Amino acid sequence: MEETDPDICGAKTRDGSPCERPAGWGTEKTEGRCKQHGGKAGRPPKHGRYAATRSESLQKKIQEYREDPDPTEMWDELAVLRGVLQEWLSDMDAVTEENVGVLLDLQNAIRRTLDSINKIQTRSALTAAEVEYLQARVADLFKTYVPQSERDAAIRELREAIDPDGPRMN
Repeated sequence: MEETDPDICGAKTRDGSPCERPAGWGTEKTEGRCKQHGGKAGRPPKHGRYAATRSESLQKKIQEYREDPDPTEMWDELAVLRGVLQEWLSDMDAVTEENVGVLLDLQNAIRRTLDSINKIQTRSALTAAEVEYLQARVADLFKTYVPQSERDAAIRELREAIDPDGPRMN
């Protein structure tokens, strides 16, 4: 029986020949294997959503975001992105191909965040057609339910409710 070098990976390659890479540390099952063949040094680190535990500060932040009464509010994210961009620009010594790539990535992230904010606001805002319909409907309701003698006062009160700075004159 041929003796194997413990410092060399003990795995076989696809063609059946022995792997000649240096062995990394291993567990009982992967003792003497290189990174590619499952030695401990070749395993990816545990992190993110698959980690068994999270740092306490990360857990607190996650809980804060879960309890956020308005999760669609993205102004803080926009401010962070703009701050990062300004800091990065002020620390940049020379324009390089890599710097331009980072700059474009940050600008795209800011644009996407602004697009998201705009979409959220647009979904909650009334369209011009909806405003026009509501105005016509309110006018119909006034004609039907408010006596002629009280309409001017009711309209004035309605305008003040809409514009608290004072009544408007037509």
